[in-house]
Amino acid sequence: MKNDDEMQVEQLVQALVDGWNSEDAAMCARPFARDADFTAITGLRAKGKDVIAKGYAEILATLYRGSRNSAKIESIRFLRPDVAVVDVTFRFIGELRPFNLERSSCGLVCTKDEGVWTIAVFRNMVPFARRAAGPLERELLAATQ
Repeated sequence: MKNDDEMQVEQLVQALVDGWNSEDAAMCARPFARDADFTAITGLRAKGKDVIAKGYAEILATLYRGSRNSAKIESIRFLRPDVAVVDVTFRFIGELRPFNLERSSCGLVCTKDEGVWTIAVFRNMVPFARRAAGPLERELLAATQ
């Protein structure tokens, strides 16, 4: 059974997805800490909730306009009662898939300050297929499927 902190962390991710699907940049940025660090799939980095909101406004009005997203939380690990590391897979749903992207893999660091959880660090990447390096990598890949 999930505890209250797990549910609140999950709600951060859902709020981001709801904002994306509503094309509402302010809603996308709402889960982020005021001084959050953000790395996009391109490696572009931004700092601060206001810049993150502007970035979402720009991409949702242009490159990703009309796209829909979903999220699956792969894991939540509490490093401390007020710090959680979260692995999320974001997937495009529907026919519109900008740049032919199907999914991205995102690592979050969420922190709890004065009883409120926010996203402090957001690192997004696009996984790509390649030949496995060896037995360990094949074993790790098999465990994720």
